[in-house]
Amino acid sequence: MKKLYLFFLFAALGLSTMVSAQNQPSPQLTKVLNTLTRVNDQWQQTQSPQSSAFWNWAVYHTGNMELYRLLTHDIGSASQQYKQKASQYLAYSTRWAEYNHWQGATEKDASKWRYRQYGEDAQHVLFGDWQICFQTYIDLYHIAPSKKKVARAIEVMNYEADSKAHDYWWWADALYMSMPVMTKMYKLTGKEKYLEKMYENLLYTDSLMFDASTGLYFRDARYVYPKHRTVAGKKDYWARGNGWVLAGLAKVLQDLPKTNAHYAFFVNKFQVLAKAVAGCQQPEGYWTRSMVDPSQAPGPETSGTALFTYGLLWGINNGLLSETDYLPTVSKAWSYLTTTALQPDGQIGYVQPIGDRAIPGQTVDEHSHADFGVGAFLLAGSEYYRWLDAALKGHRQVTVTFANSASRTRQQVVEVDAAALRKALGASADASLVVKNAAGQELDAQLTYDGKLLIDASVLPQSTWTVYVSVGQPKTMTPSVKGAMYKIRKDDIAWENDRCAYRVYGPALQRTGEKSYGTDVWVKNTSDLILDKRYTEDHQSNVDAAPLEKSGRSIESTYYHANGSFHLDHGNGMDGYGVGPTLGCGAPALLVDGKWTLPYCYQNYEILDNGPLRFTVRLDYGKNPDGVDWHEHRIISLDKGSNFNKITVWYDNLSKTTTLCSGVTLNGQGTEAAGKDYVAYADPTDQPKVHGSEIYVAVLFPYNDVRTGKSPDGRNAIVMLDNYHGQPVTYYAGAAWSRYDIANFDIWKLTVGQAADDYRQPLTVTVK
Repeated sequence: MKKLYLFFLFAALGLSTMVSAQNQPSPQLTKVLNTLTRVNDQWQQTQSPQSSAFWNWAVYHTGNMELYRLLTHDIGSASQQYKQKASQYLAYSTRWAEYNHWQGATEKDASKWRYRQYGEDAQHVLFGDWQICFQTYIDLYHIAPSKKKVARAIEVMNYEADSKAHDYWWWADALYMSMPVMTKMYKLTGKEKYLEKMYENLLYTDSLMFDASTGLYFRDARYVYPKHRTVAGKKDYWARGNGWVLAGLAKVLQDLPKTNAHYAFFVNKFQVLAKAVAGCQQPEGYWTRSMVDPSQAPGPETSGTALFTYGLLWGINNGLLSETDYLPTVSKAWSYLTTTALQPDGQIGYVQPIGDRAIPGQTVDEHSHADFGVGAFLLAGSEYYRWLDAALKGHRQVTVTFANSASRTRQQVVEVDAAALRKALGASADASLVVKNAAGQELDAQLTYDGKLLIDASVLPQSTWTVYVSVGQPKTMTPSVKGAMYKIRKDDIAWENDRCAYRVYGPALQRTGEKSYGTDVWVKNTSDLILDKRYTEDHQSNVDAAPLEKSGRSIESTYYHANGSFHLDHGNGMDGYGVGPTLGCGAPALLVDGKWTLPYCYQNYEILDNGPLRFTVRLDYGKNPDGVDWHEHRIISLDKGSNFNKITVWYDNLSKTTTLCSGVTLNGQGTEAAGKDYVAYADPTDQPKVHGSEIYVAVLFPYNDVRTGKSPDGRNAIVMLDNYHGQPVTYYAGAAWSRYDIANFDIWKLTVGQAADDYRQPLTVTVK
């Protein structure tokens, strides 16, 4: 399975354009580029390129050259503006290299070259902090070849590669400063000796300061535990030191041939360190200076955080780290870098000054800036751009395949675990998702309150159907389901889909004393959503009729009532199912000691989902008409294209085992039917001669061992679940109309049976 994970809150980025025209960066990519160029411009405008070739300045130039590569290689000639920026950045590093005469430490006599102790003088030629400049010089050489650019690098690194010593890298920083120079020298010369020396040197480094028990590095031999401890007595792993290692390994693996004998060794080191690093991140997205003891030097630190972000993103982008596992980490890290570390004037703050450890009491704040901090930020941002660019182009997607084992076509809304999809996509926990078919056309989809991605699926008999899910901002979809609480009708909660509509009654109605308990049905003969219109029309008809009634003009008032009443069909459906103090279509009830216990109106509600593919509402109930309070709760949902509501009911206050029931109201001379797990009914409507049609209702319990029968009052056909003690139970209830989608009762019974089969044997979903 190809794994991905969003990182950074795409919704926050306003992800709307997946691929920009004519290779122009999308608004999201432009935002990243503008951030990077603003930071780099601020630095270059305030800092002269005529500066030392020592490590701190040289680190900046590795970031500057990475941004140059991004602008020229990754976005090419998409914008004249970026071409000019790239030229500016190239010129800046070139002037710096020329100022330093393409050298690091300048001592000519090799016999005087030193490295075993820290040194900023001219004789420390073999000291890694003076060698990092060669990374940029070699990069500049490849852009515009000239022997002078690499002559000193060849001289120095050739000496080191040919020497018998292998103790050159005795501090963690050297693995960024010098180790990548070895792979660059290999690419420059084709000589394997640089790679062998790199491996030998790293083994020595590991023997001094690598802690195999954690996968982290001590900064150097002076800080190895237990000789050195934090104030709290813990191991002290310096964040920036480990950042140098992770970033250095990324740079090495970028240039190291996969055929090299030690390639797997370096990959393993990178992956082990990445896992250890990710485990030390703070909830705010940064790493503290002492990685496993934040109390040693609390608060954010940018240079280590940026180096970690770069290394982890590089690993993700190059397939060495799972997006599923690591994009949550870099998501938070990038958020910190761009919202806390980045200052309004373009400076990068919270950079610990030059040092070698986490120093208790040292101030690191928004005013703490440094050249190497800017370089690390540019590295991280460039790699983040590459990840985002690939995501926006749709390179990151998972396939979802639905399999239908039935002998008939299955067209229905299907649930897929959104968390699993985001995990597979490497997306953040609240990332928006887009669903497309094989032709690249976007399909209707919905994220639900309980973490599901709904997809409107259609699968032929004994066939499969595949869609493709990616991170992105979905299109605006025409809703097929909708619901609301209608205060204009005494707190009714009503909802509908493209097949039918339903309602339950609320506190305002209960206060009137009217006994209406059940779930009502509004049949429809249109896929349009009509409830808002019908409630408004009914309300207005009552308003218009009221003064006429007061003045005794009953014939005229009757006309107004009829003109707007939702009890009559005005061409799109009606409320013609008599409910009152019954179950209606699917309300639950309890049989306690043979006594019929009905609910009253809901007390509290919460609409959890409201289209475009599913409506969901939670209802909480209080005392019933007999004053009994079982603390009943219901969650009702209705999907596009479905004749049935999914109902989950539970009770918090049942003191003994009882029988849970649900069913349908029986009116007039209708026709009944019952199966092993359902009851169905053809209702003649409340005015058979006026409506000249039938309303079909049913309740089914596909997951339970149940029995069917009649309610004690004989007014309801019911399904009964015995030995019930209050736990959540899910069943289904729904309706249809003979003037719309179900022509007769035989077809309705077939529909009910097929629905029960479908619930028991859902489509098989496979995510890859």
